[in-house]
Amino acid sequence: MSMVRRSWLAKAAGTLFLLGWLANAGGMKPETCSSPGDFPPPALFPNVSSAQEGDLILARCLVFSHVPITHIFFCKNRVELVNHLVGKGQFTSTLAIQLSAKTSGTYSCGYQRRSRLGEVMISRLSVPWLLTTGGGKDDLRNSSIATSPELPFGGLGVSISLPFAVLSLLTLALGIHLLLQIGKRVQLARLKSFMPQ
Repeated sequence: MSMVRRSWLAKAAGTLFLLGWLANAGGMKPETCSSPGDFPPPALFPNVSSAQEGDLILARCLVFSHVPITHIFFCKNRVELVNHLVGKGQFTSTLAIQLSAKTSGTYSCGYQRRSRLGEVMISRLSVPWLLTTGGGKDDLRNSSIATSPELPFGGLGVSISLPFAVLSLLTLALGIHLLLQIGKRVQLARLKSFMPQ
């Protein structure tokens, strides 16, 4: 009797193990647009700040990762719209949106990769972008800066952020240089204190 019971338990455990392995190995797809994610989020960049109904809007998802990814997906209102297979070394994908009342919503993107064991892992979602239709002009804006009217669309933009980044790097380099010079002087002073006069 105990032999039959052990055999049944062993088969049940083996079946559960196999189902778990299949789920983690990609047999079952994770919830891409509602999962908290395992990796830092990508960035979603639309090509326009305002458009009219019927215009084509391109939203580019850019992944900042040193690890190869397998898919980039786009979500609308936390529901997956499309899941693009990406090639090795590819870290961007674009979604084309024909602006209409039906396409209004909150858009975001994310990416997938496989672990060494074949497990499908997903990123957190990008900052959501709100696409609305109404009035004479339709507005595409980032929900995180929509409350800051003094900022231009998309924050400070590349034209301001690039000089700021260069200035920051030069300041950092100067600071490191000065610290190294001070360190050399301190070491030289210590060595001189040990030298006989």
